[in-house]
This record gives sequence, C-alpha cells and structure tokens, in this order.
Amino acid sequence: MNPQMQSYRQYAQPQARAPAPRRPGECDPSTSPAPGTSISIADPSVQTEEFWKNLSADRIPLKLDLDLRRLVDTGQTAPFSACIEQILRRERNLQVEPGQAPPAHHAQQQHIQQLANQQLQQRNAAMEHQAAQRRARKPTDRTLPEGIEDLVIGDGVQQYNKLRELEKRLDATMMRKKLEIQDTMSRHRKREKTMRIWISNTCSEQPWQMNHNDEESITFDSLGEPKYRVKIQGRLLEWPDSDSEDEDEDEDGDGNGKEKEGEPKKSKEPLPPSRPFSFFFKALRVEFEDAFMGDPNYNISWKKPPNQTPEQDVDYFSFQRKADENMNITICLTRDEQPERFKLSPALADTLDMTEADRAEVVMCLWDYVKHFGLQEDDERRTIRCDDNLRELFGVDTIFFPQIPERILPHLLPLDPVRLPFTIRLDKEFHDNPEPTIYDVDVTVEDPVRALYLKMTQNPQHQAQLRQIADLDDQLAVLVQAIHHSKARHDFFSGMAKDPVGFCKKWLASQKKDLSVILGEAEKGDFSGMEFAKGGTDGVWNSDVVREAVRYRLAKQDTAPGR
Repeated sequence: MNPQMQSYRQYAQPQARAPAPRRPGECDPSTSPAPGTSISIADPSVQTEEFWKNLSADRIPLKLDLDLRRLVDTGQTAPFSACIEQILRRERNLQVEPGQAPPAHHAQQQHIQQLANQQLQQRNAAMEHQAAQRRARKPTDRTLPEGIEDLVIGDGVQQYNKLRELEKRLDATMMRKKLEIQDTMSRHRKREKTMRIWISNTCSEQPWQMNHNDEESITFDSLGEPKYRVKIQGRLLEWPDSDSEDEDEDEDGDGNGKEKEGEPKKSKEPLPPSRPFSFFFKALRVEFEDAFMGDPNYNISWKKPPNQTPEQDVDYFSFQRKADENMNITICLTRDEQPERFKLSPALADTLDMTEADRAEVVMCLWDYVKHFGLQEDDERRTIRCDDNLRELFGVDTIFFPQIPERILPHLLPLDPVRLPFTIRLDKEFHDNPEPTIYDVDVTVEDPVRALYLKMTQNPQHQAQLRQIADLDDQLAVLVQAIHHSKARHDFFSGMAKDPVGFCKKWLASQKKDLSVILGEAEKGDFSGMEFAKGGTDGVWNSDVVREAVRYRLAKQDTAPGR
C-alpha cells in the first residue's frame, strides 16, 4: 500500500458524520489522534513536504497541549492555528507558565479592551454632543423687547439700556486692549540689563608664602606645589522702577511727594537678582597663553546641559591649577538667547541696518524692507523683485517670499562670545591689597510687562471672576427670555380683549398658514410646484433637459471605477 495513502487514512476524519454533541471544554473524540500516532518535531519526517501538505484547516496531526485542545473544542481557536502554535512551542522549547494567558486569550482580551475603548469614546462623544445641544439651546439675547417701557412703571428699562450701552463700550475697549497686549507679547520683546562680573584669583603654597627661618632646612618635601584659584562671579543689576519708588515716597510722606526737612534722601539700592549668573550663558571657555595651549590640564570649558532646571543654575564658576608665575587668560562667555539670536552677515547687516537678530525678526525686517521699497509683483504679491541689496543676498532677480526663511540661513552666523581678559597675579605686592577685575556686560531679560500679563491672566482669582461674570450673563439672559414670553402673552391677551372676533380670525389664518408650511401643502390659489406633478408628453419630465440629465447620470455610472 502506498505509504502516503496510509498516512492520509490515518489522519483523515469521516466526511458525512456530524460531530457528536458535547459540553464546553470537552475534547472532540473525532479530532483526537489514535494512540501512538502523534508526530514528534524531532522526527525528520515532520520537516518533509508531505507533513505540511497534510496540515490543513480541518486536521490536527499533532497531539495538542491541554490548553490548546480546550481552545479548539470551545471554538476560540481554529485547529490550524492551534497546530501552528504547538509546533512553535516545541521548536522553541516554550512552555506556558501557570497563570499565563495563551495567545488566543490575549487576542480576545485585546479585542474586549478595544470594544470597551470604542464604547467609552462613543459615550464621551454623545456627552459632548448633548452638552453642545444644551449650549445651543441656552438663551444668549440680553436685549429687552420693544415697547416694554410702556408697560413697566418707572425708568428701569431706560437705566438698563444705558447700562447695556456702557457694557458694550467697555467690552470693546477691553477686547481691543487685550488684542494689543497679545500682539505685543507675541513679538518676544526683551529688555537689556547689565550683568556685573567680578573676576578674582587667590594663591596658595607660593614661594613667598612659605616661612623658612632656617635656609639649610629647606627641602623639596617641605616645599608644596604652588596653586591658584580663579573665581568668576556675576550678578544682574536690577533697580526699582521710578514709578514704584515715587509711590513709596508718597506713602511714606505727606502725599505731595516732597521730602521732609531734616531727613536724608534715600539712596537707590539694587534689588536681589532674579536670575543666577549661569542662566544667561550656555558655555564658558578659558583661553590661556600660547605657551599653555597644548597642555590638556589647561583646557577649561563648561557647557550648559540641554535640560538644566533653574535649581541647577549657579552664581559663580571657579577653577584651580598649578602655577607660580603671573599669566594672562581670556574668559569667553557665550550668551544663551531664547529665541536664539544670530550674528548677521555683512551683506544682510547692511541691508537691515542691524548686527544681531533672531530668525523671525530678520524675516519681519525683510518684509518691511520689501513693503517700503515696493518690490512686490503686481500680479503675484508673493513674488519679490530683488534690488541690488537683495540680489547680493540671494543671487537671483526674483524670489518667492515663502522661500526667504530658508534662503537666509547662510547669512545667520553664531554670536561672538563675550571676551573678558584677565591677568592671574601670583606676586606678593598684588595680594597685599587684592582688587578684583570688574566688567559690565549687557544681557537680555524678559519684559516685566509680560510677567505681569501672565500673572494677571493665569491668576485663579481672575479666572473665578470671569466665571462669575459668565454665570451672571446666563442668569440675565434667562430673565430677559422670560420677559419676552411675558410680553408676548400680554400682547396676545391685549389684542384679544380689544377685538375678539377680528383677533380670532387673524390667529386662525396664521395657524393655518403655519400648518400648511409644516405639512408641505399648497394653500388655495398657490400653484407653485404643480408643474412637477404633471406627467405625459407635455410634462416637465419629458423635456430635453431631463433626458440629457438622465443620460449623463447613466453614463457616469457606467464609467465609474469597479464596473
């Protein structure tokens, strides 16, 4: 007998016999292999082509693990998938640990989680839709109906209308001021302040510092290594504003701003610095004389980490080296500008008449330059005709303005570092009365108006006041709506009391017209739309226009993709 046929009969199942009913979790006897006929993965015959041909969706040629067999019997996993999982387990020597969910259970859990997420999203969308509907139905009109002043005793309506006009002017003024402040804040305007830097050095173990009474007892062990320490300290000079100072003087004095006799004039004292020294710089490098340039011990530099927190900023830097002679150094400080500022190339600096700027400022100045000299094309306003200065910058006769932010990159150079020369003094004459070297460096700080604006807008009390005003507006709109309804009822009953018969006729006619509009029925004498209800050869549906439209529709369906 053909061994392939024998193998087929061994694993084949009856085709016409229906599976016997069984309880969930119970193994199907028809899918259980005969005793002693399970195929091991270690058997070379498993890797043959006949095995993979016999492996189909309705045959289970392997003895499955208990968990896989249970999944197959309950219908959670297909037999073919269970066989593949069993093969992968045996090839990789994987065992399902107790309490670990099989892949089918994991997929089922993912499917359930996805359904739950979809239901949650649908529920949130429904709640948002309901909230939007409630907001749409919420009354917003706060204008009293016309003629209400004739029904109200007193001048309450006139006073209310005056308050409404005043509120409109106040809202318009506040909105204009708010937009102006936002426009000013969006330009990132900064102010320049003075950073005072003190550079000093101390020394130790210098020969003139050693006290040797007996010259014969001097040895190399008794002499220490001469050292020096350089300290670079900076502080931002901040002075109180003149306005606040005048207010303080008015409060302390008699209110007229004059000083009292016999009292000395108060001197201005600087405020404590708002930012430490390292906040304004992102790199520090010390350059020594040419004789020390090749020595790695004299390579001193510092770079600010990219994610440095404000708590990590320091007020001074210091370093220590060995030396016994005076030397000259240069301290190079690289400013940390946000947004980053650049040094402009000579051609761009001559065009804009400025030496430093950020990218947004350069683009805005170029736009002002184009508008001032009228270099826009008449047909395409975004196309710029380059004059001699712009032609030197971009090298073309015309340029598309949206390309300018990319074309100016070669003309934006890194800022030159702040160079502070200093002489390290190690002689006795200097250290008898040491004096530090002082420099004043200009740095940019945030505009204090911006901080005040953010403090005002982000103040929780301000937000609570805005919510309170919004609640009062809602309550006022509800009251005005109730006044509208009361005014309508008053007009209805007043008209009915004056002329009951005529009023009822007018009311019935109005109701009849509204009903005909709702039902879509034509009133008596209204024949609009009747031509579309007429058929036959003389009807509108037999005209050339309708035939052409039908022919176009059918032709469009025939040429549609997938037909």
